[in-house]
Amino acid sequence: MAIVIGRLLAGDAPAQQSVNAHWLQLPPGTTASTVALAATFGFLSFAGFESAGSFGEETTEPTRRIPRALMTAIAFGAIFYVACVAVQTLGFGTDPAGVQAFAASGAPLGELARLYAGRGMADALNLAAIVSAVGAGLGCASVAGRMLYAFGRDALAPRALAGVAPATGTPIAGLGFVLGLDLAGLIAFAVAGTEPIDVFFYLATIGTLCLLCMYAMTSIAAAVDLARGTRRAEALIPVAGLGVALYVLYHNVRPVPPSPFDAFPYVVGAWLVIGALLALVRAPGVARSPG
Repeated sequence: MAIVIGRLLAGDAPAQQSVNAHWLQLPPGTTASTVALAATFGFLSFAGFESAGSFGEETTEPTRRIPRALMTAIAFGAIFYVACVAVQTLGFGTDPAGVQAFAASGAPLGELARLYAGRGMADALNLAAIVSAVGAGLGCASVAGRMLYAFGRDALAPRALAGVAPATGTPIAGLGFVLGLDLAGLIAFAVAGTEPIDVFFYLATIGTLCLLCMYAMTSIAAAVDLARGTRRAEALIPVAGLGVALYVLYHNVRPVPPSPFDAFPYVVGAWLVIGALLALVRAPGVARSPG
């Protein structure tokens, strides 16, 4: 990013790109529904900050450390992602040709690295992207395994999922289930001949829609909790967040124009209904662990 900005300021860009504020302007004719659909990618970019809450039981001073971790991740992500997208937009160029090149690129930073700094930098960034993807996958598996452990412990799922490794206390049963499910899914996509980039966006879109539902429910809980206490005015903040989440969800259910991802909101809805029914069936009379 620094190299791109440096060459832009020096007037040494590959196609005479320049630093300007055009990246802040929406293209003419862009509707609110289009922005809402694009916001799904924005939520995907931030997805993961809430994972810190899943490790509350294993954290010293969780009421202090978990909120700090959440806020730090959100603040850093907001600055970094906005800067990153702005630099990429300027690097490709804000003219129609540059916008088209950016939209068609499968690995924008890698391509910009090749254009502005050479093949070596592009290879280094692509390697970093692979390491980052592996790290993100392991993080998701870790959190999912921890949640399955909690469900199994509280009898909301088979108790076998509450198994832990004797030496480390790792929720090995839940982790093994998640990794096995991931492997089965990847094999199924490979057999079907699905392109890797399509696999990513299929799963990422479904995951992001699930997160939006979770954000909406969390916003409702926060608003109710604040309204019941002495901080009633602050309840407007989660209410505003709820409005954003619901608006984005609505435009994914009714996309304009039609999208090949139309079925995903219904997949997520069915998944949530199944989970809610299982919870209602198994919850009565269940004795939960303290805390």
